[in-house]
Amino acid sequence: MPRAHSFREIGKRVLRVLLAGGALCLAACTATGEKAGGVSAGPGRTGTGIAKNDVEAADWYRQAAEDGVPGAMVDYANMILYGRGVEGNAEVAAAWLRKAVDRGSARAMAVLAVLYLEGRGVSEDKPEGVRLTRLAAEKGDPLGMRNLGALHEHGLTVAGKVLQARDGAEAVRLYRRVAEMGDSTAQGFLASMLLRGDGGVKDDAEGLVWLRKSADQGYGPAQSHLGLLHEKGEIVPRSSEEAARWYRRSAENGYARGQVRWALALAAGRGIGKNDEEAVRWLRLATGQNDAWGQTELASMIMDGRGAACDLAEADALAEKAARQAYGEAKLLLGRLRDPRHPVSCPAS
Repeated sequence: MPRAHSFREIGKRVLRVLLAGGALCLAACTATGEKAGGVSAGPGRTGTGIAKNDVEAADWYRQAAEDGVPGAMVDYANMILYGRGVEGNAEVAAAWLRKAVDRGSARAMAVLAVLYLEGRGVSEDKPEGVRLTRLAAEKGDPLGMRNLGALHEHGLTVAGKVLQARDGAEAVRLYRRVAEMGDSTAQGFLASMLLRGDGGVKDDAEGLVWLRKSADQGYGPAQSHLGLLHEKGEIVPRSSEEAARWYRRSAENGYARGQVRWALALAAGRGIGKNDEEAVRWLRLATGQNDAWGQTELASMIMDGRGAACDLAEADALAEKAARQAYGEAKLLLGRLRDPRHPVSCPAS
């Protein structure tokens, strides 16, 4: 039951953004294993001379944060938010971000804004989230500008009160500023708006340029979208092989919809050798992210005994999870599974 999803579906969840730190070289390099020059010195190294170690990185961030360095407070907060090298605790992370905000850190404002918008580690306060986002953007923080662009693109209304009116032209302007800084997510967002003509300007040529830049940097949603364009032959030449290549890259980068598209290519043998077992494996990865499309496709394959043993109970459970996310195809499948007039059984072996 393939469905053509635009990669901007991720953007519809305005509050789901990438939180990024990386202000102090010692801690950041320890966490990522990066350093200018050098070669791998043995196991656990990345080819840059410094072993990757989240625990050590978190400890250095903590020490610098306790010394009053705002950038370290943000980086340490991010480690705590994601439980990298330290126990995850959103409330503690928010406390460190507040300290950094008090010291004027624009990045801390941008990250703390997301927590207020989501109600994560703090009481939900969308007006405060919007205020901090605007403030971070005014100070030139890329994350703040990108998130403000998302607010302008989609608008935000709470209890009938408009916290941010939709303004496509302003969203394009903000995305462009951050995209020109090399931010792959902003490049993808900008590409989507230009390809759709949102913001008053439709420019397929420029949109494709930004989409390729984003995809080449490894942004999974952009890679999936580029694959879809190749599959349909829109703007770019139709090519099942090229579509499959981009779907695979998107899937490997952890984008759930890319994983579903790659799985469907494998199941159908489009642009790649047919492999039902591998298709099921990728669909399970997508369902691990609670993706309704992936859950529905996996349920269908399990019902048919393709790539996995037929298990109607598992298929029913998957379809119900997807249906509860208001996914229409799943509701149809669930109805058929439970309709006494149309008994369903596993295929004869």
